[in-house]
Amino acid sequence: MIDKVEVKDVKAVEAKKAPAKKPAVKKAPARKPSARKPAAKKPATSKIRKEIKDVQKEMLDVEREVKKEVKKEVKRVVKKTKTVFEQLEDSVISVPFKAANKTFLASVGLLMFVQKEVDKQFSEFDKKFSKYAKDGEKVVGEWEHKVEDIRKDVEKKVDEARDRVRDTFKKAA
Repeated sequence: MIDKVEVKDVKAVEAKKAPAKKPAVKKAPARKPSARKPAAKKPATSKIRKEIKDVQKEMLDVEREVKKEVKKEVKRVVKKTKTVFEQLEDSVISVPFKAANKTFLASVGLLMFVQKEVDKQFSEFDKKFSKYAKDGEKVVGEWEHKVEDIRKDVEKKVDEARDRVRDTFKKAA
């Protein structure tokens, strides 16, 4: 469907033209560089530069000297100061630490003693165990011979009984 548009609704549209292009600017022809004489240095500028360099050198010298003095002072202060341990060594705070340290060392000594005793007991146990193992092997060997003898006797008796049974069945048959 096409809607009809009345002429009243349409506004007059003005046609606008695009802005006019600006004329291209003509470039000036490239000029050849002319040989110019170097400008003579002004004496005031060179003097200022020289003074600046002298001041910079003096500043470096002063900075080095200050660093040396600071290092000396730091060393002197460090020699005078005590470490935290040294400061606390004779104070009330150090008493529990000393007691704990002694307790720890005593426990380490006790542990060493117990370890030696355990090692001794283990070596004695190992010797006795080895002895019992050898004795056990001897007993097992003796029992093997006895069992072997009994087995042979039983086999002999079973063979005799089997032969008697066969003879009996042969006679009966």
